[in-house]
Amino acid sequence: MKAKYYLAVCMVFFAAAFVNAQNKEEKSKKFSHKMGSYTDERDGKVYTTITFIREHNGRTIERTWFAENVTFEVSGSKVYNNTGEYGNTFGRLYNYEQANLACPDGWHVPTIHEWKHLFHFFGGWHHSGKYLIEGKASDMDMLFGGFGNPDGTFKGIGVHGNWWDNELKDSNSAGIITLKKGDENIYHSKVGDRHYLSCRCVKFHN
Repeated sequence: MKAKYYLAVCMVFFAAAFVNAQNKEEKSKKFSHKMGSYTDERDGKVYTTITFIREHNGRTIERTWFAENVTFEVSGSKVYNNTGEYGNTFGRLYNYEQANLACPDGWHVPTIHEWKHLFHFFGGWHHSGKYLIEGKASDMDMLFGGFGNPDGTFKGIGVHGNWWDNELKDSNSAGIITLKKGDENIYHSKVGDRHYLSCRCVKFHN
């Protein structure tokens, strides 16, 4: 009798956990976004853009992002392994100062709050990764472009992607967002501002 009771309790527990997981999955897919484009007048590059729309406390919040890594050639910026083909696919790599020059007028390197707003659509920090990478539901197509070290070496292409957030931690380090292959989590940390990372731009909103 006791065994049947525990079995019943376990079945209820697992059923509830399964339903909860399904609800989280469905919730993360319920987002509103619209695609567009933007032409950078500095070099004529046309970027795919994506506007995410969220209703919050009776008002509509919109944020428009580049759906591609930036490719604008700021002086001193790099491409992975100094190979042009990598730049065509993954965009350029910038140190912190260069990243803040890479976005065109009216756009900027995302703040950590804008990154959080994006992750909210897809289940938060622990679930967003699988929706944001190339070819997935968000249409953000975030690539595993690796990074460059200050000494000129490169690491991590195809394994992880790293993007600046507009948060200077102290005199020589800044915040970064990291996605890793095969990992749903989003990671936020800091790195020396002379490292070379990918850059996305978000539009200034009123």
